[in-house]
Amino acid sequence: MSISDHEYVNFSEDHELNYHLRDVNKQQSEVNRNTLRVMGAELKEHLKVYFVTHAQFRAYIKNQIHRLS
Repeated sequence: MSISDHEYVNFSEDHELNYHLRDVNKQQSEVNRNTLRVMGAELKEHLKVYFVTHAQFRAYIKNQIHRLS
């Protein structure tokens, strides 16, 4: 049984990144979205996966919150 594509973060969609920024009360800026893209690549490499779920990414953001303005 596979995970729905709605459970994965699409890093090319600004609205998905904005969702994560709103979730942690950070500015929905281009700089922050680019930082999230970098953080997503780091998490994928760390987990050795191609896709990251929203839950995995949310936890990573909360551990790296200092990187966002």
